[in-house]
Amino acid sequence: MSRGPACASGLQVRASRLGPRLSPKIHTVTRDIIVIGASAGGLAVLCELMRGLPLHFPAALFIAVHTSPDNPGVLPQILARFGPLPVAFARDGEPIERGRVYVAPPDYHLLVERDHVRVTHGPKENGFRPAIDPLFRTAARSHGARTIGLVLSGALNDGTHGLSLIAEVGGVALAQDPQEAQMPSMPLSAIQNVEVRRVLRSTEIAGVLADLVREPIEEPDRDSSPDLTPEGAALQQHTPPGAPSVYTCPECGGAMWEIPERGQLLRFRCHVGHGFTAETLIASQKADLEAAIWTALRALEEHSALCRR
Repeated sequence: MSRGPACASGLQVRASRLGPRLSPKIHTVTRDIIVIGASAGGLAVLCELMRGLPLHFPAALFIAVHTSPDNPGVLPQILARFGPLPVAFARDGEPIERGRVYVAPPDYHLLVERDHVRVTHGPKENGFRPAIDPLFRTAARSHGARTIGLVLSGALNDGTHGLSLIAEVGGVALAQDPQEAQMPSMPLSAIQNVEVRRVLRSTEIAGVLADLVREPIEEPDRDSSPDLTPEGAALQQHTPPGAPSVYTCPECGGAMWEIPERGQLLRFRCHVGHGFTAETLIASQKADLEAAIWTALRALEEHSALCRR
């Protein structure tokens, strides 16, 4: 009978020893990771932002702009003209430094890890590489509440899902005012589907960011895990989450899975990693449908001409 209390006290001693290891350490930090996504109409806003940022800005900025694979690659030079911060294309594996602007190179995704960046030639998402969702998603995963996400002008809704993940982990979600955006679809989708803290005009963005990076926040230690989505080889080893869909991937023709989401955003992913929202999938299907119609028309015209001869 005397062994009960001794055993209990032993368990308490053991639990007290294990307690500090299991409970996460809380640190006071600032928001020093800013991820920005833009498409058509976003360049002018980015130039306005660069103009308003000071030289010793206490955060790192990461920018993904939808570009074609054969883009001449002059975006860093353009942005550097408008402000004092150094701007350059990100290089795979380089460390993250405050006061620098990292730009996704044409035809490459830009990912944010715990202390460095990744530049990968993974599968397209929402029809683009670079895409905005991989940048936002990896920043939320590796830096949590320290992340600020901003969606600028653009068509369709790339960036909405990534911005929702930033908001879920305690980061700050921002969007450009759709009324002033050249292409309002991307910021409007973000506002409709994410709990956006502020809707900003282009002239307000730099000031709001300067205020947000000074706010102290508390967050626990985070484990950074690699993002597998842009790595097609990694996804081939696993079945994507969700139920199989009846749709095929416009990029590779493979089967697609419907990804379960808590919100209203409907998303799909194929076995090798190509990702789509419902809107971007429809846009890709329309492009394929038009190409198929013109191919059929050409075949009919050739057949008719040959029969006449």
